[in-house]
Amino acid sequence: MPLIKKSFISERLIPNVAIERLISQYVDLKKSGSNYSCCCPFHAEKSPSFVVSPSRQMFNCFGCHVHGNAIDFLMKYKNLGFVDAVEELAQYAGLQVEYEEGTTKSQAELDKYKHYYDLMDRCAALYTKVLNSPEGKVGLDYFKDKRELSEKTIVEARLGFAPKDPKFLINNLCKTSQDRQALIDLGMLIKGDYGIRSMYRNRVMIPIFDKKGRVISFGGRTMGDDKPKYMNTKETIIYKKRNELFGLYEALKANNNRPPRIVIVEGYMDVIALRQAGCTFAVASLGTATTKEQLQEIFRYTDKVVCCYDGDSAGRHAAWHALETVTPILKDGKEISFAFLPPEHDPDSLVRAQGLSSFIHYLDKAMGYSEFLILQIAHNYDITDTNGLSTMLNDAIVHIKNIPLPAVQQVALAILSKATNISQEMIYETFKNTKLDTRKDLAYKEPKEDLKKGNSSDLLKTPMRRLMAFIIQQPTVVASVYQSFALDTFLSLCKRLNIKGSEVLEQLLDIVINKHGITPANIIEITRDTNLENVVRTLMEAPLNLTATGAAKELPLVDRIEVLSEILTQVLQKPYKEKANDLKLKMDQGNLSALKEYTAIQKEILSSDQ
Repeated sequence: MPLIKKSFISERLIPNVAIERLISQYVDLKKSGSNYSCCCPFHAEKSPSFVVSPSRQMFNCFGCHVHGNAIDFLMKYKNLGFVDAVEELAQYAGLQVEYEEGTTKSQAELDKYKHYYDLMDRCAALYTKVLNSPEGKVGLDYFKDKRELSEKTIVEARLGFAPKDPKFLINNLCKTSQDRQALIDLGMLIKGDYGIRSMYRNRVMIPIFDKKGRVISFGGRTMGDDKPKYMNTKETIIYKKRNELFGLYEALKANNNRPPRIVIVEGYMDVIALRQAGCTFAVASLGTATTKEQLQEIFRYTDKVVCCYDGDSAGRHAAWHALETVTPILKDGKEISFAFLPPEHDPDSLVRAQGLSSFIHYLDKAMGYSEFLILQIAHNYDITDTNGLSTMLNDAIVHIKNIPLPAVQQVALAILSKATNISQEMIYETFKNTKLDTRKDLAYKEPKEDLKKGNSSDLLKTPMRRLMAFIIQQPTVVASVYQSFALDTFLSLCKRLNIKGSEVLEQLLDIVINKHGITPANIIEITRDTNLENVVRTLMEAPLNLTATGAAKELPLVDRIEVLSEILTQVLQKPYKEKANDLKLKMDQGNLSALKEYTAIQKEILSSDQ
C-alpha cells in the first residue's frame, strides 16, 4: 500500500481535529478549567484521572500513564493499526489522505483493492445463494444435520456452497476480462491444463473476514472423505494467512474490541460451533500453526490468551509450537495458558455433547506458561533415572534462560524445583551458571532504548532530561524565546562541552524552530517511527510542575519562561565548571590552546546570557 505523507499527518490532519470533540464521541468528558476530564477508558477507576488538553492536542491518564494524540487514542480505543487510525481520522476530519511522492498509487491501482474486496464479497453472496437453492441442499443439510448449526448461525457466518460446475464463478461474476484476472489474483479461479476453472467445487464454503469485516479469503470443506478435507485460498494481495485469524472480527465485534480473553482453537467449525454455544471469544489460525504475528495481533486486544488443543500427541505438539512461538514476545501483563480437551473431543463435539460450561471448565483450569513448559519437558525424559534427570534439568534451564521476563523465569524455576525434587537454591545456582546460546540470545534480545520508563525522579534525573521534557511539552514557549535566549549558541556550547544528549537536543530544537505553531501532538507524529519516538513518548508526560498550586491550570507564560531559563542554567552549570577546571589546569601547565578554548567558551557563555 502507498505510504502516507508524514507532513499531511502533522501539518494538516492533527491541527484540523479538535481532540476533545473526537474523544467525547467515545467517553463522557467533563469541562475542567481549560481541559476536560473523565474516568479513564483504558483501566478501571472510580475517580477521573483521564485528561484531554485542547491546547496541546493531547490526552493523558495520570493513573495508567497512557497518553498521546488523536491518532494514538483511536489506535488504543479501537485497537486499530496506525494506517487504519489515520484513515479513519482523516474521514472524520473530512480530509483526503495524501501519499508520499513515488509511492502513491494511481487512482486505478487504489481502486483495484476496492474491486478485490467487492469481488470477494460477491463470491460469498453467490455461495450463500447456492446454499439456499436445490443445488446446495446437500451443503445445507451438512451444516444443519451433521454440524447441528442453526439457521441464525448459518446466516451470520455467511456460510455457503460451491457447486460442481467448474465455470460457476466465470459465468456468474466475470463480466470483463479484468474480473476474470482479479479472481485469478485472488485465488478463486485457477489456470490448469483444462483452462480456467473455479478453485472450489462441491464444497461447503466458509468465508474469512479481516478486522474490518471484509471477505478476504475462503475455506472450502468437503462433506465426505474427499482429499484434501479443507482447501484454503492462496495468499493474495489482500490476504496473508500468517497475519489473519479466523473469527477475530466477530470476537472483537461481540466484545466491543476488548474480549476478557481469547481462546485459540484449531478449526473453523470449532469457532463457529463455540460461537453458536455462546462463546464469543474464539479464533483459529488459518491452515497453519499459530504464528508470532497472530499472537501479537491477539495481544493488542486482550491480556489473556488460551491455546486450546486436543489432548493427544498432535495437540501437545501444537501447544509446544505455540509456546516456542510466544516466548520471545512475552510481555509484562500478558498471560498465555494451555488447555487440553479429552482425546475423544474437539471444541465442536464437546460443546454439542456437554454444553459450553464443560468447555469453559477446561479453559478455567488451563496450565500457565511456566507450568506447561516444565511439565512438557519432563514428559520427554525418564526423570527417575539420574542421567535422564540431568539431561531434563539442563534442557529446562536452557529454555528458561530464553524467557525475556525475570518474573516468569522465577516461577518456572520454582516449578522445576518441585518437579525434580531439587532445592530452589541449587536450581537457581545452576541457572545462574548456565550461559545462553549466543544465537538464541540475539533472537530474544529486545531492542535497546534510549530511555527506560521508571519513576519520575529517574526520568528527570539530569538537567538535560528536564530540558528535553520542557521542549516536548512546551514547544511554543521554546519557539517564542529561541532568538532572545540565543538557543543556537546554547546548543553550540552544549556540544563543545560534550554534554550527553546534545544530539537529541539539536533534533528537538530543529523540530520546534522549523514548524510554526507546533504542539506536542505534532511532535509525536513528526517523530513517530524514528529514533526520537521513544524519547518523546517517555518524556511527554514527565512531571515538570508547570501547573499552579492546587489548580489544573498551567502557569502563566512568563512563569513558564522563567522555568525554562532555570533549566538552561542548570544544564550548563556542572559541565561548564568541570570543563573550566580542566582547562585552567592545562593553562597552568603552559598549554596555550587551552587558553584559547577557555576564552571561546567564556564568550559563548556571555553571549547566551545577554
